[in-house]
Amino acid sequence: MQKNEEEKIQPLDEISLRMHQVRRLSTLRLSRDVLNTEALMLILNKKYKDSNGSRILFKYMDAQEDLELMARKQRVLEYLNSSPYKELDELIIPEYVVNVDNAIAGFAMPLIENHRNLGSILHSDKVSFATKKKYLEQLGALLDKVRKLDSPHKMLFADLNEFNFIIDRDEKMKAIDLDSSYIEGIAGLESPILAYYLLNNVYLRSIPEKYDVKEDGYICPNQNSDFYSYCMIILGTLAGEPMHRKEMDVYYQYLDYLKWIGLDPELVDVFFHIYSPKSNRNPRQLIEGIPDRITRKSNYKVFEKLKSEK
Repeated sequence: MQKNEEEKIQPLDEISLRMHQVRRLSTLRLSRDVLNTEALMLILNKKYKDSNGSRILFKYMDAQEDLELMARKQRVLEYLNSSPYKELDELIIPEYVVNVDNAIAGFAMPLIENHRNLGSILHSDKVSFATKKKYLEQLGALLDKVRKLDSPHKMLFADLNEFNFIIDRDEKMKAIDLDSSYIEGIAGLESPILAYYLLNNVYLRSIPEKYDVKEDGYICPNQNSDFYSYCMIILGTLAGEPMHRKEMDVYYQYLDYLKWIGLDPELVDVFFHIYSPKSNRNPRQLIEGIPDRITRKSNYKVFEKLKSEK
């Protein structure tokens, strides 16, 4: 990174608390199915506001376990706050670093009132597929918007999974947990990370020219890995369960089954090639054509039952 670029990156504002203050904060209640192993989500007192006057949510982490990781997260957020990505309303970028008893303890971001987690929506049997499809399209559109933004250093979501997105009261999608993003071209911010759909994925490791997966399970994200994760979110919604751990022969049998029950062959082809050297593509424009009633047949348990009866 050039010196003039470094000068443009501004440090995060700081909020300083004492531990006795933290213990009095209210906890943001999350749905039971929401993946959140990294932090405790706390709501700061009303005297704290973000730049738009919104209340603030404090992502409280056990920073002492990995100070190097916390420093990386802070640098990622400093870059995002100083970059064109800051102008995207869909990105909830923390504006503050929070110190507790003079030690870094996490980051604070605007509190999105009355939101719903995308993962909870996609995994619910009570939500129609038409609604799920609408949000899957929004997610794909956001990926394209971020990818096409003119910025000196491209951002990748890296840990792209359905639990890192929320739907606000206006039915608009917002991306959260952006401290895990990957910033291309900045030393230290391109280091390998852990990601839900990419972690210890031996099938991705077998295509090193496409996915840069390390032996320890970490990955250097790229556009292919972001689109891979997006495809797995779509497939998991159709199947009613995660598909990224399935054996390869079963995975391809399931894709043949999807084509047989009427899923667009072009969309199936996108899923087929995520384990080939061919570059991945964003299938969002194909989602609208998925029949709303297809989940009655696309459920993985239905597929397994039919396979066992043959």
